[in-house]
Amino acid sequence: MGFGGSTAAMITSLKNNSRRNKREAFDGWVALDKESQGIKIEPISEDSLAKIREKLKKQRKTVFHKNLIAFGLMITLLFGCILYLFA
Repeated sequence: MGFGGSTAAMITSLKNNSRRNKREAFDGWVALDKESQGIKIEPISEDSLAKIREKLKKQRKTVFHKNLIAFGLMITLLFGCILYLFA
């Protein structure tokens, strides 16, 4: 089953553009090397962590209330439409 010249050209182009053989970003990285192990983690005080937790709890609570109100309105509208159609 031949696909034609355009498909073969696409496959060849993808093979030629492959970066697998050209990557050198992590060449020389060693697991024992502490300087190049990615994101540096800085210590954070317990007070700031507590503030972040409270802020996230408040955000989740407001999103939950908004979703609850939207769901209630949808159910009310659906129930009203059903009553209107069958009454």
